[in-house]
Amino acid sequence: MVRRFLPLSSMALAFLTFAAFMGAPAAAQRARLPASVLAPPTERFAPHPYTSALGAVANYQSCGFHVRAAAWRTLERGLHASEADATLKGLGATLERLRQDYYALRAVSSTTACGGGPRRALAYARRAVAAFRAWVAAQPGP
Repeated sequence: MVRRFLPLSSMALAFLTFAAFMGAPAAAQRARLPASVLAPPTERFAPHPYTSALGAVANYQSCGFHVRAAAWRTLERGLHASEADATLKGLGATLERLRQDYYALRAVSSTTACGGGPRRALAYARRAVAAFRAWVAAQPGP
């Protein structure tokens, strides 16, 4: 009878300890705000059209022999033209910081080569380069 009592009391003690620790963070949580009132993220490694374009073009390039040469050249030219336009608008330092953040993240992450297959990778790369081009166009010029 004593053997049954000890596991039951230790289970009760474990449950009470768990309940006490789970209740503390819940009270300390901030109130949630709707997304419409939140400002865009300012911390490093936040999603950005430029890093999305870099990642999407690299993903399409990883498709190897499935890559269509003409599509690849179009993507590269579009990305480099948008980078040049951004640099002319005075965004060179921002692009450099974003590029370094992207490379730092890639250095410690693992990705699947040609994620989604060549067709999806190409479609996503086209959308990402177009979004980056639109972001550059929306920035005020010098």
